[in-house]
Amino acid sequence: MKEKYSTYFRWATTVICTATICLLVFFLFFRFREFVGFLSNLSNILLPVIIGGVISYLINPIVNFINKLLSRLFIKLRFSHRVAGNLSTGLSIFISLAIMLVVIYTLLSMILPELYQSITKLVSNFDSYVETMQNWFYNLHFFEDNPALYENLSAMVEKMMGNFESFITEQLLGKISNLLSGITFGLIGVFNTVLDLVVGLIVSVYILFSKRKYVGKAKKMTYALFQPQVANTIVHMSSRCNQIFGGFISGKLLDSLIIGMMCFLGLSVFRMPYTLLISVIIGVTNIIPFFGPFIGAIPSALLVLLSDPTNIKQVFVFVLFILCLQQFDGNILGPKILGDSTGLSALMVVVAILIGGGFFGFLGMILGVPFFAVIHYLIQCFVHYRLSQRGLPTETISYLDLTSVDTAAGEMHYTVSGDNTANGKQATFTKRLHLPETIKAASFTESMQDEIRKKEKRASEEQEAAELASRKKKEVRTKQTSKKKNK
Repeated sequence: MKEKYSTYFRWATTVICTATICLLVFFLFFRFREFVGFLSNLSNILLPVIIGGVISYLINPIVNFINKLLSRLFIKLRFSHRVAGNLSTGLSIFISLAIMLVVIYTLLSMILPELYQSITKLVSNFDSYVETMQNWFYNLHFFEDNPALYENLSAMVEKMMGNFESFITEQLLGKISNLLSGITFGLIGVFNTVLDLVVGLIVSVYILFSKRKYVGKAKKMTYALFQPQVANTIVHMSSRCNQIFGGFISGKLLDSLIIGMMCFLGLSVFRMPYTLLISVIIGVTNIIPFFGPFIGAIPSALLVLLSDPTNIKQVFVFVLFILCLQQFDGNILGPKILGDSTGLSALMVVVAILIGGGFFGFLGMILGVPFFAVIHYLIQCFVHYRLSQRGLPTETISYLDLTSVDTAAGEMHYTVSGDNTANGKQATFTKRLHLPETIKAASFTESMQDEIRKKEKRASEEQEAAELASRKKKEVRTKQTSKKKNK
């Protein structure tokens, strides 16, 4: 009887869920504008919460680092673990927020006035830049013999410069002037913005102080809704996705800040024009992977050329300096900070940037890579699970020269071309597989449990090795102190 009613209950639940999904799809298709408007209003209402979440997510690594140092200090001072944990957490949050506010205030106070002066100087000297460039073109011997070509090229350059000047004066400089006037006179808008930021900072404090509790509640809900094996998989994959996304964002911001500062120092040594403006452009565009250096270097080189079109050597030195700086970032600094946090190849990075930039603009170019890395990780887990179910290897190298798989015989057939063999002749060989009857019928969650157990085993081995090393150091210190006392 109970089984009969449980069957009816499952069917009723399936029908209700299907009807709900159909209604949601219908609503999204035929009421898409209303849905977007609802999301826009909801985001405006929850803007302080969103700001607080972003702030807490960005400074969380700093909070964790300071928290470890302070907790060790308080424990050495003979505080109880509970008191040491509360004090270290509160002080680490306060210190991290103070560092963030001081850094932001210092950068804005240094950058905004210089940035505005650089742009106004560029606008005021723009006519002289155009005239200097035209004279430089005319003084070339090639154009002296071809006056018609010079007139056409001069008209084209003048038109391009006119469009560039209108962009700077009407759009860029106008937006900055409106921003400054809005800061000066738009008291209501300034009050709302400041209020959102203040509330966002307060929300970030609450999130950082109670993050362990919120994570625990999320895990509790996960284990309440799913079976333990499925919940273990969800918790493990969520942790890994957070590591990929958070590690990339925080690391890339730190990397771009260092590159911007190095660019400022280098341009100051070479006495380049618009030093701070170019450094800001290079630092901001460096956040974009792969395309960032090119996006920032091209307009910066144009600014250096406009300052003195006759000094080609200065432009060459600037391009060479930026090239060396980006090589240092790509080969030394970037891998040192980021490591292999995404696990994506160069082609995948390009595709992620193009897709993200095409749909969401500049923000999509920044966030496209970590989002794509998370999706790539999830797909990779599923692919490895399906291959293991078939008894096939999960390493990519096992499929480079593969021609066919014979599951009945349990063999993988390979053909290697003559270019990859020592004697220059084509070679064929086979590789044994796990027999189908010996393959363990495991679910996706069970296969993920194996990965979790391996990860926990590696962590425990590393912890045991660290404890063993610390014990040996203590023994060496005690022996040294005992020898000194005997002497």
